[in-house]
Amino acid sequence: MGHSLIRVEPATPESVAPFGRFIGAHPDLPIFAQWPGVVVTGPTTIDVGDGAEILYAEMQATTFPARVALLERHFRHTQTYLSANGRPFVMVLGAGTVDGLPDVTGLRAFLFRDGAGVAMDPGVWHEFPLALEDDTRFTVILRSESHINNLVAPDHPWDARGPDLERYDMAAREELYVAMSGET
Repeated sequence: MGHSLIRVEPATPESVAPFGRFIGAHPDLPIFAQWPGVVVTGPTTIDVGDGAEILYAEMQATTFPARVALLERHFRHTQTYLSANGRPFVMVLGAGTVDGLPDVTGLRAFLFRDGAGVAMDPGVWHEFPLALEDDTRFTVILRSESHINNLVAPDHPWDARGPDLERYDMAAREELYVAMSGET
């Protein structure tokens, strides 16, 4: 029987390219979107067969004030947020509504720890993850058309509508805050 040795090499977008797509932060990912305290890089488009595509993006967040600024939902897919560096974060989630604005009385805030995350059901209202520590990084996986925003007659600057997106600028409508246990 022969003896072979396979040497370990660094995984980079270039070295992995003959076999698939590299998933992870790397310096060549362009800035895709930016909000105060949030930078989204990528996305990398991944063909998942039958003409369907998903997007993989990296998101870096600094700690937020515990204010709910934007709520959005996607009609056609689950969106996934995972901690990319194991740091804790809070997700504000709310049940889908039939029409228009989310029901703020039904919003809930969940603490995710130890690298855990969430794959939301279609139609679930959500805020972007609220980082509890600076330099918190997230892996974001979503359907490719979710980033196509149709900004026809938005009521407020951050409102958006698209084939798979409805987003409302909640900060312009109501003051919503998240409290950790023991805070008021």
